[in-house]
Amino acid sequence: MIRMYFYPFSFIVLFGGSSLISNLSAQDSVPVMAASTGAGVVVEGSGSVDVSIGQVLFYNTGKEAEFNKNHGIQQPSVYELASKVEALSCNGFILDNKELYKGENYNGVMILPYSAGNGAYFLGLNLPSSGVSGLNMSLQSGKLAKGNGSVELVIKGTPADTGLAVFNVTFGTKTCSFNLPVTLLQPNVSALNCGSVVVNPKDAGTKLDYSGVVTISYQGGNNKKSYPINIASTVIKGFTLKADSILLKSDGGTLTLNLTGKSDSAGIALFPLTIGEKTCNVMVKVIDSEIKIPNVFTPNEDGKNDLWSIPALAFKPESKVFIFDRLGRLLIEYPGSSTGWNGLVNNYPASAGDYWYVIQISKDAAPLKGNFTLLR
Repeated sequence: MIRMYFYPFSFIVLFGGSSLISNLSAQDSVPVMAASTGAGVVVEGSGSVDVSIGQVLFYNTGKEAEFNKNHGIQQPSVYELASKVEALSCNGFILDNKELYKGENYNGVMILPYSAGNGAYFLGLNLPSSGVSGLNMSLQSGKLAKGNGSVELVIKGTPADTGLAVFNVTFGTKTCSFNLPVTLLQPNVSALNCGSVVVNPKDAGTKLDYSGVVTISYQGGNNKKSYPINIASTVIKGFTLKADSILLKSDGGTLTLNLTGKSDSAGIALFPLTIGEKTCNVMVKVIDSEIKIPNVFTPNEDGKNDLWSIPALAFKPESKVFIFDRLGRLLIEYPGSSTGWNGLVNNYPASAGDYWYVIQISKDAAPLKGNFTLLR
């Protein structure tokens, strides 16, 4: 007796002048009897025949000598219904992920429609890309529709370069060529929080070397490194904003940049900082480093001259300011780094008139003394 195992397809097995015709599903088996004379197979014992697409393998379980004597036919004829379609929709495919980047892992699914399928079973495929290497297209085996349908092609891998990744696909006797563009993934963020800019120290002084740090927060990075940053200041020139490549994390973070330089002019040094598609204007105040004491101020909250201030004291870390009334009573005391006096004494507006100041620049320097006028 011969036992035969079949994959799902129609087959004809010929034994000499006789034949067996059957339609079996996967894992089915059938005993095949062959005549001892006049046929192509003579079996003296038991055995099995494994059938795959296009070939039959015969295993005889008899003694070795009997096997050697009776193994005459090991390749019966097997016929398969070939899968066939009338046309592939080469321009009508759907690709769910169109973003292919050099060096970035890719996972996508292509739906490829076809017309007039003949209902036959088809084999799967594994197809490497050409042009740009590193990608692979795969298709699971299955069965065509009797009519119009589609197949699902899975594309995975990591493109090795930029350019076109090419797949020449033959299916159901028809061929399509697909060219998938591969580009460089550009660093990007979903938001650059311009209102979060912090400059430390906040002020630069004319004719003074400046070295500080600028920080700015962002959201929704794409896990790529930003390009190195090197921006020269505009409006007030002489400063540079720099940073090495920074990994833009998907959960956001803070960019830290180094600010250095020197300028002879007071004003605002401007830096247009761009990360991906987002831009913020980083502004650094450059103030006159020469100590200039105002002789009048008008604290009426009109936004003009509301403070009695000496900006240059910001560069004198030991400095202190003392303000007295005309009777010599101490009214206000504050460090030189403060923004100045707003005209209030114990939260009450000071009266209009003259006031006296003493400015201690440092422990070793003689104090500056004088008076100024408050107008209302």
